[in-house]
Amino acid sequence: MSLVVFPVKEEDAEVVVANLGIAAAHPRVEEVWAVTSGATAAAIAEGAAAVTRRTGKEVSVFAQERIGELRPGKGDAMNTAILRAAGRGFERVHFYDADITNFGAAWIEGAESAADRGFSVVRHRFPRAATDAMITWMVTRPGLAFLFPGTLLPRLGQPLGGEFLVDGEALEAVAADEAVRQRSDWGVDTILTYATSTLGVPVYEHHMTEGKRHALYGSLAELRTMMLECLDAVASLRGLPPPPDGSELVADPRSPVPEDLKEVRGFDVAATNALLSERPGAGEARLARDLPDDVGARALATADGGEIEFMDADAWGATLRILLAGFRLGDAGWEALAFRLWLIRVLSYATGPARDGYDPA
Repeated sequence: MSLVVFPVKEEDAEVVVANLGIAAAHPRVEEVWAVTSGATAAAIAEGAAAVTRRTGKEVSVFAQERIGELRPGKGDAMNTAILRAAGRGFERVHFYDADITNFGAAWIEGAESAADRGFSVVRHRFPRAATDAMITWMVTRPGLAFLFPGTLLPRLGQPLGGEFLVDGEALEAVAADEAVRQRSDWGVDTILTYATSTLGVPVYEHHMTEGKRHALYGSLAELRTMMLECLDAVASLRGLPPPPDGSELVADPRSPVPEDLKEVRGFDVAATNALLSERPGAGEARLARDLPDDVGARALATADGGEIEFMDADAWGATLRILLAGFRLGDAGWEALAFRLWLIRVLSYATGPARDGYDPA
């Protein structure tokens, strides 16, 4: 039987409880856990008790523990569940972000079906709005491609996805992985992606045709911490061994993108553009001088209304290589510069290719 885990921070309690109920109602699921760290925990626990009474399944709500060495965040929630589940004898453990508004039995069924066919790691892949997932598209996927070319890692559709299944043996392996345990912040998904890719077991990507629907963003200031921690997580993989030769990745075929998803705006472009007016500090300005060509000077000029179109794919590729080699989480200069550069790239894309619609983007 299977366990389903939802890490929860400040998500809408009604959405979370509905998702707990959907998971508990599935015949393949034995237990459901919500690992919490926010003010909505009490309301979620009350709803979970009602789900238990209705379904007869054990639906547990408990606080995340302090496990890792970085900022306490999603990684601590994930590791709290991983370490609790290890040794419990679950055949399979599913993880899902708690804020999915279109969660349904198909998520669980798709993963279980692939696991029935012998896949020890099953990841969910789904279409995203053209301007959603800007950390995935601008940091994690190209970063993995630079560090691990020719492997399965750059081919994963959602390397930052929090929706995946591992079988019992894979769970025990990640529970024993010190790098996974240390990653207490947003970078945990990247580290788990790497860790499960190096197990020498087949990986399957299950395609969710309707996409993952969740609350989107205003200004990308909301994603500053996540972007920096995910960049640091990718950079931390420099020099580590790639997935073993012959590591297998099998994926469902892609399907047409839902038309309504093509119209979704992933963030507020005007509010995000205003972030570039922040004056560069001395540390940011000094580090910008080491960027290739004139990228640094142009990046700093955005504080005075300078143009952003220069940050095309080639310029961003060269810039990202520098960031992967030099970025230091916790260094104010590096954090300010990395965030500014990412904003410039995202805005250049959003006001360029993405402006002409989903398919050109």
